[in-house]
Amino acid sequence: MRMTGKRRWWVTGLVAIWAVVLVAAAVWSAQYDPPTVRGQSDLTVGRETLDEAVETIGSVAGAQVAVEIEPYQLTAGCRLTLARPGTEVDQTLVFTVPAGEEEPLLEQLVDELPAQWGARYNPNRNRFFADAGDFVAIRGEVAGEGEVRLTVSTGCRPADTTVDE
Repeated sequence: MRMTGKRRWWVTGLVAIWAVVLVAAAVWSAQYDPPTVRGQSDLTVGRETLDEAVETIGSVAGAQVAVEIEPYQLTAGCRLTLARPGTEVDQTLVFTVPAGEEEPLLEQLVDELPAQWGARYNPNRNRFFADAGDFVAIRGEVAGEGEVRLTVSTGCRPADTTVDE
């Protein structure tokens, strides 16, 4: 069946309008929608979230707990895709507590960290995990008697800047 001239113009016009709507939606989405995967979020955003998480964890742990914040660990060369390298930044917090107070500290963190982080601790596996947002992960464990280690990690991201040590 062959379309008549008037009908063909209608179909062409509708297809053109649909294409314009799709392009406009894609441009708007790229500008205003939050990232849906870590590779869409640059290292600067990850580093800012990492710094906020370290500060929050330190304040939740309280002044009665000794905490050592180790320098940033920068790992270049991780892979975002097969053709796209990235960089990861980690920072470790080492808490010193009286012997036997390691698990209560991790349980305190679970109770007092922001609810949206979804912090959880599994004493059977000796594992702590939380998600600080912006694809920043917090992993931890009882490292020994009187010592708890938490590592805050940006994960592999596009490297847009250098990280000050």
